[in-house]
Amino acid sequence: MAPEQSRPASSGVAQPGAAQPRPTRPSPAVYRRRRIVALALLLAVLALLVWGGAAIIGLFRGEPAAAGQVAPSVSATASQPAPAAADPSASSVAAAAGEATDDESAEGEATTASSDGTAACTEADIAVAASTSRKSYASSQTPVLVMTITNVGSSACRLNVGTSQQDFSVSSGSDRIYSSSDCLADPTDVDITMKAGSSETARFTWERRRSAPGCKPVSAKPRPGTYVVTVKLGETTSGKVPFVLK
Repeated sequence: MAPEQSRPASSGVAQPGAAQPRPTRPSPAVYRRRRIVALALLLAVLALLVWGGAAIIGLFRGEPAAAGQVAPSVSATASQPAPAAADPSASSVAAAAGEATDDESAEGEATTASSDGTAACTEADIAVAASTSRKSYASSQTPVLVMTITNVGSSACRLNVGTSQQDFSVSSGSDRIYSSSDCLADPTDVDITMKAGSSETARFTWERRRSAPGCKPVSAKPRPGTYVVTVKLGETTSGKVPFVLK
């Protein structure tokens, strides 16, 4: 009887000639998900390329500032801000709706003509008129004095309408009551171009106080009665306009 031969232990490796397992193919749903993911990645890459190209083109073309950003201003025609008055109870507003001053005008340098050739206004070119916001004021109301400046010349001219040139005066008979120039600190120059026939307006709130030259303290207060307002711009003075304090 032949001796029994030992069988080699199974090593888990497929033996030659043995049937091989067939690989499992992904389902159609898996293929679809893979295609969707690949398409999404491709679109994202294309979007980044388009955005980068647009950004580079914008740098060379100088695109305008986006909403919320401040774009550089080439020229300004906005109204000048109200100059500060020396008297904390008063406020003075320079002429509204004028052309913005250039650097030299803002520094108070006198000029006879602007860079575009506009000549300075002469006294004959300008008329100044006084008025008040009301004909009479109750004891609880504060008078508003108004200066109206008009170019009565035949052509446009440049004019300094800053607080350095303005004066609002109140009197009663021969009694000098108030002048806005008495306590004016840091007077400003504001040059504007006025077209022929155009007008500008400046307003001043008078807090019913007396004043004296050099801003000397005055304890007396104006009483109810009739007063007169006179306004002045440079050397041009208006007529007298009455108003009533109650």
